Amino acid sequence: MIVGVLVGLAIMVGCFLIPIAHFVLAPAGPFIAGYWGIQYAPNPGRHYAMHGLMFGSLLALFIGLILAALAVLLTAMFDDPRVATLAWLGAGVFTLYTGSMGTMGAMFYSLREQQRSEREAAREVGNRENER
Repeated sequence: MIVGVLVGLAIMVGCFLIPIAHFVLAPAGPFIAGYWGIQYAPNPGRHYAMHGLMFGSLLALFIGLILAALAVLLTAMFDDPRVATLAWLGAGVFTLYTGSMGTMGAMFYSLREQQRSEREAAREVGNRENER
């Protein structure tokens, strides 16, 4: 699961660093990170919602730790309480946004994969019945 979260973080950074497209891709970055990152997180038979929720929570934890370190740095650099308030508020809001959008992306991919495997299983059963 950690590898998937790291892939998701790399995708989010990549979406933010593309010079022209980051206005469109950066807000969708956590969803894209959840959708593509969950592919690297093995699912040992969990329900798609639980698997996506665990992935989104880990993604939010990693982003929260990074943003908390950034908020501490900004608070130490600037002695203004307004800067500290904005830094911590931004860290909290962006952490919640990343967690929820990452969870939705991961759940969407997991649900699609579960439905695809069910369709293939039903098709295989139908093929066996047609052979008889």
